[in-house]
Amino acid sequence: KVIEQLHKIGVVTFMLTGDNEITARAVGEELNIGPVFSNLLPQDKLQKIEDFRKEFRFVGMVGDGINDAPALAEADVGITMGALGSDTAIEAAPVVLLNDKLLLIPEMILLGKKTLRIIRFNTVCAILIKFVFVALALIGLSNLALAIFADVGVTVFVILNSLRLLNKNESSFERTKSLA
Repeated sequence: KVIEQLHKIGVVTFMLTGDNEITARAVGEELNIGPVFSNLLPQDKLQKIEDFRKEFRFVGMVGDGINDAPALAEADVGITMGALGSDTAIEAAPVVLLNDKLLLIPEMILLGKKTLRIIRFNTVCAILIKFVFVALALIGLSNLALAIFADVGVTVFVILNSLRLLNKNESSFERTKSLA
């Protein structure tokens, strides 16, 4: 189900494993994971992450073993499981799922994307308002009191707009699925 949700939100999946090719291909086909790379040592996984980075904008890695640690550290986002993950993987990964619910991964991706959209929107709005009031001041149509009022108004708007991230009525994945 996690792989299916990742595919629905446009994430390309790969399998990097130290297991033999027959087992890896069987699991990859069962889970509908894109290319499967088997018989990999930790340095091979690390090299694959570096190769993927050249092809894709961002690379994430989910792993739980000692042999995953270098790749977890190298990926843009390394994710491991708290209960299932080895201590080395937990140390290497910036994100640790304490409850081991892999279904949270698509949710985290969507929340991250939504957060970045809101940050960009808030930044553009704040800068545009400042430029408008600088231009109005230069041509004599604004004064300090109006500029301060506009600045406070933009600050309140940015805070209120950011609070949309707290909306927990509906999961990000369900919203995205319903829009499709």
